[in-house]
Amino acid sequence: MPVKGYDSVNLPSGLYVKVKSLVKAREDLGYRSVTEFVAEAVRKRTEEIEKINKLTSQLEENVSISKEKEE
Repeated sequence: MPVKGYDSVNLPSGLYVKVKSLVKAREDLGYRSVTEFVAEAVRKRTEEIEKINKLTSQLEENVSISKEKEE
């Protein structure tokens, strides 16, 4: 059962081993566990997607305004 305040996800074994090896070999990166690495990776990717969504919305809004001005 996951620790309180956490949920669990499954990773392919090969990916887990790769991340575990990286965390162990590169202590200078500051990750203490696979969990920390994965949490940061997911956080960064979700931030990227949110930024893309925001920029897309802004672009669509600007295109809409431009079309209205042309009419």
